[in-house]
Amino acid sequence: MEPWNLASLTELFASDPEELGDVDVSVVEGTDVLRVTLKEKGDLDILVTASGDQVLASVALVKASDLPRREQFDRMILSTHKLVPLSTFGIVNFDGEEWYELFGSLSALSSAHAMIEEIAVLAENAVDAANMIEEWKNGEFGL
Repeated sequence: MEPWNLASLTELFASDPEELGDVDVSVVEGTDVLRVTLKEKGDLDILVTASGDQVLASVALVKASDLPRREQFDRMILSTHKLVPLSTFGIVNFDGEEWYELFGSLSALSSAHAMIEEIAVLAENAVDAANMIEEWKNGEFGL
């Protein structure tokens, strides 16, 4: 099997896999990154890229500056992240601003089924994380 690349990933996700529902696939202008938009998940954007031996998938969750009690939030997600299957929290910089993200990675030699499963699980986890973040921002969730 050949490693996944931008063209083969585009073809895979553009085939509208049943597990993902209705999707739009586009290349982020000027990059080697795919935007996979899951329409049935509220137009959730998952960014996917193939890099060397890995395929990385990421969802931007919230600007770090929009979170109250960041230190406590960081502690909470670091102490509970093991409960989130196939995904990890991180911080990424977009246009000079820090954002919390949820991401996953696979071998570039993973099967099509594994690739679709990763995206489906990441989407479910991102929806759950977004709900948890809203609860956190509203003071309904905390340590």
